[in-house]
Amino acid sequence: MKRNIFVFIALILMVLQMPVTYGKESVSQQNSTMKTKDVLLIYDQLAVDTVYQSNLFTIQTLLSTLSQSAEITSMDDYSDGRLSAYQKVIILKNTKNPITNLAFIADCQNYSGVSLYIGFAAPELIPELDNFLISRQLGRTVSLSVNELVFDSIWVDDLRVIDEPSGPGEATIGVGLATYPFSKTVGSLTYVPTFVGGQGFALGLGEILSDWFGLGTSTHMTLLIPDIYPFSDLNMVIKTSDAFYANGIPFTLGVVPLDENMDFPAMTRFYQVLRYVQSRNGTIILHRPSPITVSDGNTVLSQKMHAVITKMVKNGVYPLGLATEESLFFDEVSQVNPLNLFSSGIILPDDSTAESGRKETWALRFVSLGISLETIENTSSRDRNFGYYPVNTTIVLPLPENEAALDAQLKIINDKWLSLTDYKDLNNYWTIGQNAVTSSPVGIRLNGRPVSLSYDEEPIAEYYRYQEIPEYSLEKIFTTGNAFLLTVVGIIIVLFTVIVVFSRRVYLNKFRKIVSNDEKKETKKKSRDQEGNTP
Repeated sequence: MKRNIFVFIALILMVLQMPVTYGKESVSQQNSTMKTKDVLLIYDQLAVDTVYQSNLFTIQTLLSTLSQSAEITSMDDYSDGRLSAYQKVIILKNTKNPITNLAFIADCQNYSGVSLYIGFAAPELIPELDNFLISRQLGRTVSLSVNELVFDSIWVDDLRVIDEPSGPGEATIGVGLATYPFSKTVGSLTYVPTFVGGQGFALGLGEILSDWFGLGTSTHMTLLIPDIYPFSDLNMVIKTSDAFYANGIPFTLGVVPLDENMDFPAMTRFYQVLRYVQSRNGTIILHRPSPITVSDGNTVLSQKMHAVITKMVKNGVYPLGLATEESLFFDEVSQVNPLNLFSSGIILPDDSTAESGRKETWALRFVSLGISLETIENTSSRDRNFGYYPVNTTIVLPLPENEAALDAQLKIINDKWLSLTDYKDLNNYWTIGQNAVTSSPVGIRLNGRPVSLSYDEEPIAEYYRYQEIPEYSLEKIFTTGNAFLLTVVGIIIVLFTVIVVFSRRVYLNKFRKIVSNDEKKETKKKSRDQEGNTP
């Protein structure tokens, strides 16, 4: 009997152990079959409070504009053997500090894939770096030539250049009369010795990355007026739309989504202005709100975005993309992230610093890099037509404060002969609930049907009840009771008035003397006699 009990217990233990083993195997299998990103990006330090602090964000943004996703990790957090999972690796060295992760050094020395090295050289990491002849120059004003465009007057404190002639058609760095290549490739290693914050160097690296990934696609340039609220200067929005339409300039309007008071007359007027903008060849895109302002994170944020977009479509406004700052674009990605709603977007620069630690970036089908109008002014073209930057770009143009500022913006755009792309032509698409919106050069479609972008002004309710009158329990009973009491009190007041008047008459009559007719006659006779005796 005891033997049977022991056998039974052993069988139970074996059964309980099987799911644990299976669970470990399934997790291991899932990890081994996870989709690998396009490239591995490894950096040494964030270099906060230096000219290199924005480098990591800039590279992430450039990868997204090229529709390339990346796994990002620091050199200290690098795990042994991770390089072997990637055919391409980007190494960003922002400081001269030595590398202490021996596993990373060993993997780099044995790596057989394609490498892009940016920043301070570390020959102990990649011995081939000793093959590049580097010239160091302190405190220089340089110019960058990228894709037949020239960026002038860029100050660099610590300039390191490859000391050899540049080849035809490649990005170059100009120092005085000398010209140096922006990068150089030897075998499977491409080296960019100097990379500092600024849109000039960012666009130069964009050309290097585009060639490094073997991308030969054409690029686009769009124009964005960001941060438009219902309480913005809507008259100036209308004037700007008319001016751009008259000059044949396609543009996009970045609208900040508000999920409260969407039925107010102010919102109705706002939707009318947005419809007018669409009729002037303008395109509407949405800003991504910060998850910090939403208490329940991305889930509630996504639900609010759904409500805002559904309300906009109901009012004839069709947003086609998303505009977001770098720090929000590279925030944690989940299935309910608002970025998943759209196929295209614009990444706006900000002053934030990338967070340390391992993370992953991702890319939409079309992403453009936000640049300022000042960058356009400081860029010169060798041809009459301005041409295009090596990556997709969007000119971020603040809403002008007055007509004089608007005229100044138009003058810069027209004088530069910019070739701007209509955002609707980028084949955008999204699906939310029952609504599916697509755009192409032939127009916008809602659920497969073309929509009209002509403007029809609709009347707005002159009187609007901003707050519903609350309904209280027993309200009718109290109302009826109040009316009854008022009636009773009114009757009592009337009766009291009558009684007072009647009582006064009775009281006065008590003091009145009743005179007979004979006394009246006698009184009259005495008065006549007195008149006759008067001398």
